[in-house]
Amino acid sequence: MKTQNIRKVLGVNVKYYRFLIGYTQEQLAEKCELSPRYISDIENSKGNVPIDTLENIAKYLKVEPYLLIKEQGHHTSQKRVNMK
Repeated sequence: MKTQNIRKVLGVNVKYYRFLIGYTQEQLAEKCELSPRYISDIENSKGNVPIDTLENIAKYLKVEPYLLIKEQGHHTSQKRVNMK
């Protein structure tokens, strides 16, 4: 298996778990007290994410923090969360 960049893995996993729980980027950002742009940047593999922020995001996605940086092979085919 080809090892991916950790930022890419983090982005894919945050997006995957966000979709599973049914949050928009805005909803997750509000819960985590972050900006929606910051969540977008994380999901698009941009910038650095402090460990405290990683833990906070994991808390609201209801997963263990290590799952956000573990290669898991899920693919998010959904483009948007239904906002209704």
